[in-house]
Amino acid sequence: MTSQDIGHGSVLIVTTQRDDRRVLFDTLDAQNFEAVYTAKDLPQALSFLEQDPQIDVVVMEFAGAAQEAVAFCTQLKGDARLAKVPVIGIAAADPAQREWDWNRSPPGVVEWMRSPVDAGEALARVRGVLIAQPHGGAVAATGAADRYQFAFDGNLDEIVVSDPKNGNIVDANATFEQRSGCSRAQVIGQSLNSLDLTHNREQRAALIAQLGREGSVRYRCRKPRGDGGSYVADAQMRLAVRQGQLVHVTTFREPADSARYEAALKLVATVAEYGGGDEGQGRVAKLLCDWLDLDFLMLVSARLEDNSEAQPLLTFHRASLPPEAPDPLKQPTLKRVLDGDAVIHGEHAWSALDQDQFLAFSHLEMFVGLPLCDERKNTLGAILLARRAALPAGTLVVDTLRVIAARLALDLELRRAREQGRAKGLQDALTALPNRLLFNDRLETTIKEAHRTGEMFAVLFVDLDRFKNINDSLGHSVGDQVLIAVSARLRASVRASDTVARYAGDEFTMILRHIVQRDDVMRIAEKIVRVMEVPLTLDDGAELHITASIGVSFYPDDAASAERLLKHADVAMYSAKGMGRNNFQTYVAVPEEAHQQRLALEAKLRMAEKNGELRVFYQPQVEAESEDIAGMEALIRWEHPELGMISPGFFIPLAEENGLIISIGEWVLRTACADAKRWQTRFSMNLRIGVNLSALQLRQPNLVDLVAGVLHDTGLEANLLDLEVTESIDVKNIPNLLETLQGLRDLGCHISIDDFGTGQSSLDYIKRFPADRIKIDQTFVRNIGVDPDDEAIVRATIGMAHNLGRAVVAEGVEIEEHLDFLRAEGCEELQGYLFCRPLPAAGFENLLAERERLFHAVPAADSAS
Repeated sequence: MTSQDIGHGSVLIVTTQRDDRRVLFDTLDAQNFEAVYTAKDLPQALSFLEQDPQIDVVVMEFAGAAQEAVAFCTQLKGDARLAKVPVIGIAAADPAQREWDWNRSPPGVVEWMRSPVDAGEALARVRGVLIAQPHGGAVAATGAADRYQFAFDGNLDEIVVSDPKNGNIVDANATFEQRSGCSRAQVIGQSLNSLDLTHNREQRAALIAQLGREGSVRYRCRKPRGDGGSYVADAQMRLAVRQGQLVHVTTFREPADSARYEAALKLVATVAEYGGGDEGQGRVAKLLCDWLDLDFLMLVSARLEDNSEAQPLLTFHRASLPPEAPDPLKQPTLKRVLDGDAVIHGEHAWSALDQDQFLAFSHLEMFVGLPLCDERKNTLGAILLARRAALPAGTLVVDTLRVIAARLALDLELRRAREQGRAKGLQDALTALPNRLLFNDRLETTIKEAHRTGEMFAVLFVDLDRFKNINDSLGHSVGDQVLIAVSARLRASVRASDTVARYAGDEFTMILRHIVQRDDVMRIAEKIVRVMEVPLTLDDGAELHITASIGVSFYPDDAASAERLLKHADVAMYSAKGMGRNNFQTYVAVPEEAHQQRLALEAKLRMAEKNGELRVFYQPQVEAESEDIAGMEALIRWEHPELGMISPGFFIPLAEENGLIISIGEWVLRTACADAKRWQTRFSMNLRIGVNLSALQLRQPNLVDLVAGVLHDTGLEANLLDLEVTESIDVKNIPNLLETLQGLRDLGCHISIDDFGTGQSSLDYIKRFPADRIKIDQTFVRNIGVDPDDEAIVRATIGMAHNLGRAVVAEGVEIEEHLDFLRAEGCEELQGYLFCRPLPAAGFENLLAERERLFHAVPAADSAS
């Protein structure tokens, strides 16, 4: 596979380490591969391969004794579709954590990387493997054949292809015909041994055995000519794939460098035509590896002005190295090169550079290290090349490499200039926040996603009160300190998934994503107001008091376009200033406009119910320990034919006001129970289905009978229905609420308190409330790792629930830190985007089908091993 193919194949990642899996996925997914699969264990990996065998490379963990991993590699080699797929092994950096013989490389493993996985190293390893592979797994046959034929016929070396089964020659290139005096027709069908007058049968058998172990073997032999004479040639035999079949490719070169001189000129001309970027670098590396028969190549980027570590841009190893091999990035030789010295050794490099443990470990005879410098002679990186066989580093070779190094340095300099220019163009120079241009782009992107998913989000306009007085009286340097401090406080007040930008002057804008209730945004806005009130300590030790006025607008409630969302947030911000500053206000439409909008929406909602525009989505709830699906929550969505997905936070309040929630709620209940029963029958899973009950539904005197009728009609067992009641419902305002809930429990249904922590319930109320579960509101869960107060609330809620005999479900679990905290505190079940977004019924059914395939693959994998 050439570097041009990188980013157009499929990668399978197999590791039980969640952090390694996340780093690998994020790194490789950014390279635009056709598909990046992740599997947490070998059964799941086998399931993926059964569905899509078109894999270009497998990155797989070898943990402990690694017996299952070795068996997996053996299974790959035995599958005709996957036998040629290269494997990159992941192993613990500490040799003490490895339990098997690393001198025996598993079949198919061509490269290693260390765990914990480094993103830069991972990308370099995968690139190097794909560049080195003559056949990249499932590369299209036609394209691969074209590239093979071009490289075969156009090569300046003699190349002979033979069948490994019987050793007979199946093809030879034009250079072979020219130099040997023998035509292809004359040699095809003959034994490859006939071209070697030096080694006897036993010696040839030893060379073939070495080829099988190492994938490549070099030797010198006397080769016959067509006129009866002979000549000495350096030969290299490699394993390769030709038209889908394994072959032996033998390259013959004259000991003299005449062919290499010709190739050098062609190389320089070819490199000059290549473009820049990752693709260009990969193609240059491929040319160098072929030209010099390299066993090792590394292209390194370094920012010496930042004292940061060197980062590999591309790495190539012809033979796989064990994990304990020294890291070439840690060796003093690289430091010399980055300091500006050219290090060149045509032979005995491993002994001449005796402090370089990597060269000694790999016994590399030839080594060339050249700095990559800009026009001011500042070092930007380095290129390192090495091979196990000696190579007289003559003037032509070194000069050719210097020309290519200059070309790579220019590409690296241009890349950095573009990165800096792009960053400066999208980033505020003072605060390092996104500027107006980048914020507007993110807002447009968020709107598109929200239109597709039905998400609600908020836009905040933050303006510092009387900031002009600070600049005028204390100077712009103090003003800059204030702006930097404000930007830090704003970033600390929201989640990493939210956006904070400096819009202009003392104006900041924010996007708060994944909002379920408007009250969530109110709490954040109130928090920002309080944070801003904290005195700011200036560089000279003086204290300064600042405040802010905040305006809030919501998508899609207030507007559906970026321009109007910002305009409405700005109007709300000035309303906050008019209310005395140091507060926040939400956008309020003029009465006539709001009334017209409400009437239009109500009409559309009534039609939506009749026209079948309402949808039930399902979000899985998983067990904290096993991460297996335990149940799901039914969530209503409105898919309008013109407006797209409309957030439930937008239309549910209206449905509750006009009474439509009664019929809509019954429809959701009946649909959810029917789907749950269907999946129970198909997948033999007793999944609990959670359905929300509104305050208006709880007022229905026949609610218990209604639920009983739905259970009877759908055939769902009552103990699989979990009815969710929000904590904010007032017992006093709903007659016989506790009796109604107890009646539902008497049917066998479960009751959950939803959005716990957002209401004003007393402990006595919670104790008397007939509930089986408590669902912690996502507002608190999302601040785990950010706000110690919210962490304390979550911890106390779990403890209180367990003391009262209630189970706990945590909503809004989005990152690994949330999972680790909740699991450590004993939370039983989790729900959130870390595991899965809400899915339509068909999507959720596919999820269950995928789970079924994975579980059925486990016994098969066990019996195979």
